[in-house]
Amino acid sequence: MAAPPPPTIPDELLEEIFIRLPTPDALARASAACTSFRRVIKGRAFRRRFRTLHRPPFLGFMDAGGFHPAQAPHPSAPLAGALAPSAADFSFVPAVVSSSSPPGVQDDGEGPRWRPCDVRDGRVLLDWRSLYPVTSKCGPTAKTEIGDNELCDRLTWTKREHCNAADFHLAVCDPLSSRYVLLPTIPEDLAAQPQECLWDFQAVLAPNTTDDGEEQPFKVICVARYTTKLVLFVLPSTTMQWYMLEPPIFPSLEHMSCFDCVRGCFNWTQPAGWSDHLMVLDTRTMRFSTVDLLTGCHVELSNLPDKSRGRRSLNAVVMGRGGALEIFPLVCQHGSFAIYHTSLKNNSQQWKLEKIIQLPGQYHSICTMRAAEGFLFFRGAPEGIHFANVDCYSMEVKTYEITKVCTKMENTFNPRRALPYFSFPPLLSEPTI
Repeated sequence: MAAPPPPTIPDELLEEIFIRLPTPDALARASAACTSFRRVIKGRAFRRRFRTLHRPPFLGFMDAGGFHPAQAPHPSAPLAGALAPSAADFSFVPAVVSSSSPPGVQDDGEGPRWRPCDVRDGRVLLDWRSLYPVTSKCGPTAKTEIGDNELCDRLTWTKREHCNAADFHLAVCDPLSSRYVLLPTIPEDLAAQPQECLWDFQAVLAPNTTDDGEEQPFKVICVARYTTKLVLFVLPSTTMQWYMLEPPIFPSLEHMSCFDCVRGCFNWTQPAGWSDHLMVLDTRTMRFSTVDLLTGCHVELSNLPDKSRGRRSLNAVVMGRGGALEIFPLVCQHGSFAIYHTSLKNNSQQWKLEKIIQLPGQYHSICTMRAAEGFLFFRGAPEGIHFANVDCYSMEVKTYEITKVCTKMENTFNPRRALPYFSFPPLLSEPTI
């Protein structure tokens, strides 16, 4: 008699086994074992359940220089290396501006192209970087081909921050699935309404505030600062129509270039030094509010002498244990760097010091980059080298575990904005666009 076939494991039991695997890498290896395993793992219900229970793995950093994958021995290095070609390449997004700099004029030496300006929920927000022509008058002090004391019209090229809000071109893409959406530009009549000089423009992706694991519409928010007012230009993907909001309060922060996203809210701090408050934008209500910063232990921290080249790094903001608001200021004293973990708990108005975390001591300078998905990121640079290989680290805010992510070439005095990129591999994810 022939031997009876081996018992078949029900799909429901396989799901319970696979859902307990600790990492996407382990799940990928299981899916390669046999077709029945892969069928269960590829099921939409299982993928949705797995994404609900597990946060997406950190794969590396995106910046103007490209994608910098996590390197060994970081646990995400194998997955990051496999996905690096897709994550780094935005060539599938077509150019929308036919612009080129005149001879001798360069942006960053690499010409106009799409570059990431924000990353969230597996999506990447791109803006088109180029220089824009502006006709201006050459005064008597300007050296021109026709002489030093004659007035003339000439074509000059300005950086993007001196342009009108309608000049910015944006796209949203999912690099792992090579899908994209070109966004309409802000209408000229809408961009002209503030009737003031635009001197700062920042485009961000609003976070997905649902937990059901389904693909959600996205929303792009452009924070535009004018001479005396702040304006929000908002585009929901459901309508693809821009609208404008002018908050009733004007943020008193001198600069709002550093922010973190916590529970559906953007939190801005000063990029250098201490301010007396934290600016908060709730992306669900599109309303601004403030949180007092200079209370409790922050008063003492703000008065500490800072030896890190005369400026402090940003105070990274996270949502910590029990929903408390937590901040991680970076402090340099006597040549050593430490992160101070502070929290605002139980509706208290006083910030409390939780822990001091000493950072690696081999670097001349350290700066925090930003916080995302329960991690704080920072980088260390050597002394006396303008362009150098800097080491990038992650710190899990719940355990304080510090892990080296990668080493990348960077301008140590003017670092490119590094965007932490988290994503499930295509096996477990749905296209976000």
